[in-house]
Amino acid sequence: MRKIMIILLLIAVLSAIFPGRILAESDYDFEPNKIFEDQLDGLDLSTLQTFINQIDRDVGEYIPEINPGKIIKDMREGRLDLGFSTILNGLIKYLLHELIAHSSLMGKLVILSVLCAVLSSLLDAFEGSTGKIAHTMIYFVLITIALGSFTMAVNIGRNTIDQMVSLVQALLPILLTLLAAVGGISSTAILHPFLIAALGLLGTLIKNFVLPMIYFFAILTAANHINPKFRVSRLAALFKDIGVASLGLFLTLFVGFLGLQGIAGAVADSVTLKTAKFMTGTFIPVVGKTLADALEVVIGTSLLLKNAVGLVGVIILFILCAFPLIKIISMVIIYRLAASLIQPFGDNEVADALHAMGNALTLVFAAVTGVALMFFMAISVIVGMGNINVMLR
Repeated sequence: MRKIMIILLLIAVLSAIFPGRILAESDYDFEPNKIFEDQLDGLDLSTLQTFINQIDRDVGEYIPEINPGKIIKDMREGRLDLGFSTILNGLIKYLLHELIAHSSLMGKLVILSVLCAVLSSLLDAFEGSTGKIAHTMIYFVLITIALGSFTMAVNIGRNTIDQMVSLVQALLPILLTLLAAVGGISSTAILHPFLIAALGLLGTLIKNFVLPMIYFFAILTAANHINPKFRVSRLAALFKDIGVASLGLFLTLFVGFLGLQGIAGAVADSVTLKTAKFMTGTFIPVVGKTLADALEVVIGTSLLLKNAVGLVGVIILFILCAFPLIKIISMVIIYRLAASLIQPFGDNEVADALHAMGNALTLVFAAVTGVALMFFMAISVIVGMGNINVMLR
């Protein structure tokens, strides 16, 4: 004990003889802009740039250039212009382009249906069985063409889901890192494993279960109109009901679990953030308040950066799903138009089959849209959790 007292006395004497310069709080200068620039430079946005390059290759002529760095800086300065009118005009132009591109499909279906109706009328006058055989053969050709384009639309939906899953999985590490930077450590620990597993599982279930159910529904609906004595409408309706119910169940479970996890993490993080700021300002001598203010600046810039990166991710996600959805909806319009044009010629079976396939494509559209909305919600929850943390603090 005596030795300790002697050492402390020596330290006090030396401090009096050789006084050091104590920095006042005003000597510390924390520039929010510089901190923001340093954080932005430290972010790895190369994975997002890969998706942007793919968008430029596929539909770059219909949308303005996407520059993540420019969007983030414009958002910081309060002069953000996303060019919604340009994007909307591009979507309309793309829809017209797809309708023109698929007009040949409608032409084939209408011409073959007219030939089928004329041939059936001519042959019925001579021999009924021959007319039925000819009608059945042409019907098979028509449905084969229609199913080929339907299969292409389903594959577009599958590829779109794959791209959205890959994008969100690439965006999650960036957003969760920034969420941890604003004090969302508990939220990050809770959400990271859940989201990574849930996104992959959900995408797999919808691609490999829901979309095949819709595909079987379309095939059985087409087969239902081959022969009046061969009906499978109940089986087709069963596949449809299973697909729609499964889609609703998967989306409901994901949104419910995501909301519960987010609320639990946000409450815990708000307490942690307040405690960290209080301890920094109270228990660190001399510069404690300055460090607490610095913590405030870092949290504020991280919050702005997280929101900006989330906005960039939402824009990319919207474009990734919007153009394939327009391609699918254009094929729905083609099927409906073809069915409407064919029906006056008296071939109700072909018209009903095409109309039902249009309905099946509408279900594909709904499935892809549901996945996109779910991913939008996941990004929004992560972005909103950081805002809640700061607000509760």
